[in-house]
Amino acid sequence: MTPVSAVSAANQRRPPRIAAAVCGAALDNAARVLDLDREAPPQLVLVDLRDPAAAIAAAAFAGTLPRVAVVTAEQRDLLSAAGSAVPTAISTDPAVLGPLIAAITPRSARGATRVIVVTSARGGVGRTLLVANLAHRLAATRSVLAVDLTASGALGWWLGVSARPWQDVAPLTDELRAEHLALVAVEAAPRLSVIGGPPEVPAAALATAALAAARDLVDVVIVDSPPVADPVARAAVAAADRVLVLTYDDAVSRAILEAAPVPPTAWCVGAQGPVERAFRVLPRDERSIADAMTRRQRVQGALGAAYDELAELLAIDAS
Repeated sequence: MTPVSAVSAANQRRPPRIAAAVCGAALDNAARVLDLDREAPPQLVLVDLRDPAAAIAAAAFAGTLPRVAVVTAEQRDLLSAAGSAVPTAISTDPAVLGPLIAAITPRSARGATRVIVVTSARGGVGRTLLVANLAHRLAATRSVLAVDLTASGALGWWLGVSARPWQDVAPLTDELRAEHLALVAVEAAPRLSVIGGPPEVPAAALATAALAAARDLVDVVIVDSPPVADPVARAAVAAADRVLVLTYDDAVSRAILEAAPVPPTAWCVGAQGPVERAFRVLPRDERSIADAMTRRQRVQGALGAAYDELAELLAIDAS
């Protein structure tokens, strides 16, 4: 398989987008984060009933289309008293609306997230620590392959293994399949394996081929990618179903993200503090990190709780 055909295969396996009519400007961010298709004929209507104009716009769509409504607490009580079956939320948070939308969307129209790429604006933001902890948490309920595209060995260290080098599969780039990855994957825990070790970073074509093949090997592939401006990161992002960008709120990081080809549906995660348009923010918790490093185990404490929440959201995304 050539690099071009590998990219094509990865794109063909991406989950189809949910087509939705979005009524209400307050829902624009949720529609972007959830990657709703607002151009295709809608499968459902997402409406902000707190906005009279949005309610009127929603009424123009066929009554047979399922609806998810954002309401006030008083409106929710009224709908409940009237026996309405419309799913409602009192928040526009994508993490709240996502499960409601998934529940009413025909299963044939929605695929599960299979490849999660974690990248960053620059180094030193805790990206590998995030990937290792998400991998452990996701492996509690599904098979997971953690992929180290940095070839630093840090991901393997956090997961307690020494991953085999990328050179072991590099000659197979044009014909790489799941069975090849199975031979080089190193088990770190039940349902959790790791590929990609030092000393050399894989070529972009090999990264693309590996992620395409990994889809046939496990339930979820989670990738520790170099910073987003790196060519290997760009290849990984192009093959991903879900992209997380970990970043600080500083001028350099903001400039990098403005110039980088980050998809608008990426989840922006603040490292140790809020950032603009953050999907989630990870707290500063040096003590918990130090404890985890001493025993080389999952991070606990406040940071661990934030990892738990993010892993739960990804588990929903992958269901």
